[in-house]
Amino acid sequence: MKRKIEEFFKRFIVLKTRKKLRIIIVVGLVVGAVKLIFCDFQQSELILKFDTINVELGQTVSTNIDSYLDKNKLSNKVVKKIIKETEEKDNLKYVKVINKDENGKVISKEEKDYPEVGNYEMHFIYGNEVATIRVIVKDTTKPEIKAPTSIDIFQYTDLSTFSFDELLEVIDYSDVKDWIVDTSKIDVNTVGTYKLKVSIQDKYKNKATKTLDVNVREVPNVSNGEVAVTEVFTDKNGNKKTIVIKKSSDEVSGNDTVASNSPISNKEIIKNDATNTKATTNNGKSISPTSSVSNDLDNTNKIAESSNEHKHNYNLPIAEVIHHDAQIKVVHHDTTIENQPLYEKHIFCKVCGKDFGKYGTDDAIDHSCDTGHSYHSIDVQVGSKEAIVKQAYDENVVVQQAYDEIVTKGYKCICGSVK
Repeated sequence: MKRKIEEFFKRFIVLKTRKKLRIIIVVGLVVGAVKLIFCDFQQSELILKFDTINVELGQTVSTNIDSYLDKNKLSNKVVKKIIKETEEKDNLKYVKVINKDENGKVISKEEKDYPEVGNYEMHFIYGNEVATIRVIVKDTTKPEIKAPTSIDIFQYTDLSTFSFDELLEVIDYSDVKDWIVDTSKIDVNTVGTYKLKVSIQDKYKNKATKTLDVNVREVPNVSNGEVAVTEVFTDKNGNKKTIVIKKSSDEVSGNDTVASNSPISNKEIIKNDATNTKATTNNGKSISPTSSVSNDLDNTNKIAESSNEHKHNYNLPIAEVIHHDAQIKVVHHDTTIENQPLYEKHIFCKVCGKDFGKYGTDDAIDHSCDTGHSYHSIDVQVGSKEAIVKQAYDENVVVQQAYDEIVTKGYKCICGSVK
């Protein structure tokens, strides 16, 4: 009997233990599932619209999660929380610019707000989540060439020594190579108009080409001590141009191209140093060096007088810009007055429409008791009065807009003589 009781208790204890284990296992599974669901939910919050962006050199790159977060799948509350709490880390390298003067001396340094060409990564960290965007910066834009529409030179000018780079400017975000100047279509020994082709390429092989007119002028007769030169100057608007003139031999500068007295051979392809046309590196704007030639055509009065054989041809207009201010007159507008109606409330019977007047409430009550009709109040116009709708005022009316007028003050000969 005693043995049976002991076996019974052993079985009971085993059953209880197994039941507890089942409960523990079930609870563990439930807790684990909840954690998995919670984690999945958390990971789905930091969702970006794309994982790679392609950027052209010169464009800025936003490092704000607000620019890339896919907000369509999130509530406004969650979006605000992510924007506020997300930390950004990246390896972006921004363009650094060193500005130099004509002598190569560093005058300033600056860091631009756009990254260099290359591959980068931006990491957005929100809680335990990390989302990454790959940034690819490329330069696929060709340089921009700024040049005069035409260039004037004298006959017999040696184009291999002509400083074309003084007339050319290039704008590019990257470093550029030398100018390639194709003069194969130009016959410097014969008067006429010819085509000049210039091209330039940046370090990423983006190439730009431009075609200009070259006007070959007849060499004038010069006296002893005089030479015919092609001179580069900058006009009042900052545009580079050429002028063909005669000068005293003592006045010739290093920037002047002196014409020969006899025909010469022509090199077809010329390289001009483009590095001199860039004021800075990777700043998006390259400026040609300032010419030492006078900035004003009027200064050519210093040119030597022409010889007795020279005949003046006053075909170069001397223009002046005259500004005209806008013409304005004052127009007076009188006060605007309108007749506005005056109203007062009258008591009316709703059934028969009888008007009991402004103070007819008692009469209306009696009428209602006698007939059973109801009554109400209605606005009735009893007159009108004058009222100011708009006060008097003065208005400035533009009769004629301001404009600039170009007036020809006179004319100039190619030698510099003014008429």
